[in-house]
Amino acid sequence: GDSACDLDLETADLQELAEAHDKLIGTILLEEEDLIAAHRAHIDTLVDLIKDEMMLLSEVEKPGSDVETYVLGLRDVLKKKKDYIDDLTSKLGIFKGHLDAEEKLSRKFQERSQAVGE
Repeated sequence: GDSACDLDLETADLQELAEAHDKLIGTILLEEEDLIAAHRAHIDTLVDLIKDEMMLLSEVEKPGSDVETYVLGLRDVLKKKKDYIDDLTSKLGIFKGHLDAEEKLSRKFQERSQAVGE
């Protein structure tokens, strides 16, 4: 796993805390770029799926339309939306976990630094 996450904050020395923090910051910066790119792609995909939904609606509102095609099409679009949302939510959760870990590591480093200075 991540050495930053596996690190015992109570027993780690300042050097270990600093190294773990640097590594975690590197991870966070990469993940932030990935998350923003994934969010952009997610929006583009949702726009396309909304267009598909609008097409489904306009087709089903025509006289003599096939409601079965509408139902299957809508089910497919909704499943795709849910999958994309779940994927982005998962990326967001991992990123948030690393932000929280970084905050904890920072606080511990500050406490330890002040203790050494006293």
